[in-house]
Order: sequence, then structure tokens, then C-alpha cells
Amino acid sequence: MKKKMAIVALIVMCVVFIVGLVLIFSAPTMGLQAGNAAVTNNGGSMDTNQFEIIINGTTASYQIVGLAISLVSGFGLLACGYVLYKEI
Repeated sequence: MKKKMAIVALIVMCVVFIVGLVLIFSAPTMGLQAGNAAVTNNGGSMDTNQFEIIINGTTASYQIVGLAISLVSGFGLLACGYVLYKEI
């Protein structure tokens, strides 16, 4: 039972780790989309500095969230792998 639970946890942690990596690597695209949405909401024009702040802030936010998710799930992967290794 413990081995089966460790395998399920390992799979879940792997999926969550991949989600975190996807967030990290797609953050610039999401930041640009947020900047473009802000320009659209402002009627088609916006100060360049504000546009850049929105892009950089959104990109950094998604990268930080992706990093946190990847870090926690990476440690979970190591822990689950260790439990499975001890079972062998």
C-alpha cells in the first residue's frame, strides 16, 4: 500500500513539476499578452514605460509562481523517489 501511494505521489509531483516549468518558460508570452490587453483596455495607446512595467511585472510574477511550484514539487519528487528506493 505504501509503495502504491508513493508511486501515485511521484506521478502527481512529476506532473506538477512540468506545470511549473511550463509556467516559467511561457511567462514572457503571458506578460506580453497582459501588456497587449492593457493597451487594448486603454483605447489603443499607452505610455511606453507603463507598458514595459506591466510586461515585466506580469512576466516576473508568472516566473516566481512557476519557480515555487517547480521547487516544491521537485523536492516532492526527490522524497517520493527516496521512499521508492528504500522499498526496493
